[in-house]
Amino acid sequence: MVADQLGLQRFAVWGFSGGGPYALACATTMPERVIAACVFASPAPYAPAEFDYAEGWSDGARQELQRYFTDRKSARANWRQDAETMLANCSSPEGWLRRWGDQAELDAAHSREVAEYLAAHVRESLANGDQGWWDDWVSLIEPWGFDLAGIRIPVLLWHGTRDRNMPVAHGHRIAKLVPTIEAHFPDEDHTTIEDNHRLEAYDWLTSRQ
Repeated sequence: MVADQLGLQRFAVWGFSGGGPYALACATTMPERVIAACVFASPAPYAPAEFDYAEGWSDGARQELQRYFTDRKSARANWRQDAETMLANCSSPEGWLRRWGDQAELDAAHSREVAEYLAAHVRESLANGDQGWWDDWVSLIEPWGFDLAGIRIPVLLWHGTRDRNMPVAHGHRIAKLVPTIEAHFPDEDHTTIEDNHRLEAYDWLTSRQ
C-alpha cells in the first residue's frame, strides 16, 4: 500500500470524477486509517433497478452503456476507436483548448497549464494502448464490492448541477446512500467543480483531524 510506503498511519482521501469510487472504497474498507473523504463529480454504483445511470447522457453515451451489457465485443471495439480519437484530439494542449471552446483560458480550470497537464495525462495513459482506460470503465459499471451505506467516516461531496460528463443524478444517488455525507450541488459543471472548491475541501479535510 502507498500509505504504508510513506509511513502514513492516518490520512484523508480525495477523488475527482472516476477517482471518486476509489476514494469511497478507501472510506468504506479502511475506517481505522482514513479520517475523511472528499469526492467531486463522482459516478455512483451502477444499479439499473434503482436509478437511471445514464440520465442526462447523450444518446451515444447511453447506447455505449447498453452495448457493454448486450454486445461486449462490439463495445470493446468501439471503445478502442474512441480512445484513438481521444489520443488524436487531446494529446496536445491545443486540443484541449479547442475542446473547451469559449471557456478556454478564461479561468484557472481552463488554463493553458491545465491543458498541458491533461494532454500529458492522455499521452501517458494511452502510450501502451487503451486497456487501462477500458479496465477503468469496466470497474465503474460492474459491482464495486463494497456498500456505500456502510461508510462511517465523514464524507464531503461536491457535484455541479450543470455537469454533462457525470450528471448530477449520480451525486444525488451517492448522497442518498452514504449516511455520513455532507453534499453540495452548486450551479457548476464537470470542468470547474474541483478547482472552484479545492480550498474549501482542504479546509474541511484538515478540520477532521
